[in-house]
Amino acid sequence: MTGATGTVGSDVLRGLAGLQVRVAVRDKAKAAALAAPGVELVWFDYTKPESLRPACRGVDAVFMVPPFTPDGVAQSLEFLAAARESGVKHVVKLSVIRSLGGITVGKWHAAIDEALKKSGMAWTILLPGGFMQNFVETSAPRPDGNMYLPVGNAKAAFIDTRDIAAIAVKALTEPGHEGKEYTLTGPADISYLDAAAIMSEVSGRQISLVDVPPDTARQGMIAAHMPEWMIEVILELNAWAKASQGGEITTTVKDVLGRPALEGRSRSTAYARVKTAAVAPPGAPTALPGVASG
Repeated sequence: MTGATGTVGSDVLRGLAGLQVRVAVRDKAKAAALAAPGVELVWFDYTKPESLRPACRGVDAVFMVPPFTPDGVAQSLEFLAAARESGVKHVVKLSVIRSLGGITVGKWHAAIDEALKKSGMAWTILLPGGFMQNFVETSAPRPDGNMYLPVGNAKAAFIDTRDIAAIAVKALTEPGHEGKEYTLTGPADISYLDAAAIMSEVSGRQISLVDVPPDTARQGMIAAHMPEWMIEVILELNAWAKASQGGEITTTVKDVLGRPALEGRSRSTAYARVKTAAVAPPGAPTALPGVASG
């Protein structure tokens, strides 16, 4: 599997506990914490073609998280070719919801998805919307209790990434998911103001949303030394999010897992982590300004 240290991938790895899993990592020493019974760490780097085939050799199924770079499509296609030639039978790919198809991130994923479908390997494509966990991670409130985001009061059916991971694990370990696209959302639209209210209730702290102008967000990302291509992609994604006032809501999580999607308003879900994660103490690292959930 790739992406084992990411928000979704880390839960996929936990869900595969007890099975023989090869975890692709750039630096085996730095990834030593991932070691566990049944887990094999293998060197892998999308930018190093010589790492692809050895990582895939002897593997039946792959959980694929494509690289987030302008070269990511080409690198992903090379990886798919290596996987096929190495005998991989099934690829479960993390993509994005199709409504993102008109912007750069969506186009990148769509190109990789189409290549996967034509690869000759069995495939399952996961199409999630925005992640609930982003409210306590990349878009977490600052120490002053404010979320600074250029998204207005956009709404979306944010999904708990643990639901995405649970479906990935099913697709990797059970038959019947081949050749399927799963559009994954939470059970209801939640606005950013709704999220702030929920986090205020759970944490006992006042959490507020501050709508940041795009130019201010750009300057913040420049100050954080982000590359220009990444700034443009994120600003485009933020603009898409700001224009969204709710969208497609699916029952896919319930249909596949046999239980309802985890509910963002429940204290038992990711929002409960706001007690320790959402309001960082003074001096703690904070999220980059202007990076919206999605």
